[in-house]
Amino acid sequence: MIINVFIFLFFLALASAPALAIWFAESIPVKVRVVLVVISLFIIWFAVIIKFLKKFGMSYSEIGIKLPQKTDLKKNVLLLFSGTLACLLWLRLYAAAFKMLLPAEYDRVASWKNTSYVQFLSEWGKTGEFSGIMALWGGILLLVIIEELAFRGLIFNYLRREYSFKKALIWNSALFALPHLHPYIVPIPFALGLIFTMLYVKSKGLMVPVLTHFAYNLSLSYFGEFIS
Repeated sequence: MIINVFIFLFFLALASAPALAIWFAESIPVKVRVVLVVISLFIIWFAVIIKFLKKFGMSYSEIGIKLPQKTDLKKNVLLLFSGTLACLLWLRLYAAAFKMLLPAEYDRVASWKNTSYVQFLSEWGKTGEFSGIMALWGGILLLVIIEELAFRGLIFNYLRREYSFKKALIWNSALFALPHLHPYIVPIPFALGLIFTMLYVKSKGLMVPVLTHFAYNLSLSYFGEFIS
């Protein structure tokens, strides 16, 4: 069972290669590159997800692709705000504890120079340019949609077929943290994975975890230096 999940993640990693190739193609203007990277990632990852959705015998409604009910609006708004607050609070508490207990390591991690397309999106969006704001908000939204489809929609539901809820929850969060291999960084995405998955379960759909993930990432883009 878990082997099939790793195969899925392997194909997602392979599918990221064209986007990374675009990002490192310096002959293309950087603003064009970052937009192409986000769009290509969304399209290719979505195609892989649909392929494995059929392979695993899962339906769109089963993974949470559905319109929320009006009767759940109040509950979902509460989940959205409480979930976003929980994510930001966890980051703030973890960063504070990290800085207090391991100040040298904290300074070393904080001094890392991030040259990724996500960092460029963030910096472009904060310039105040309309194109930058649209690229940042639209780019983050597309990226979190595809991540939530992959991890909460497909992987978590697939694991729940064979494992207990608790085991599926832990595995899903661990896999979500997998790209962040640095031991001092892993606890952050692991806890976020737990929060997003619980929001997914409580709201019975992808809308709330997507919006929470979006609000969290957007908050980091604008206020990251004040939170961490």
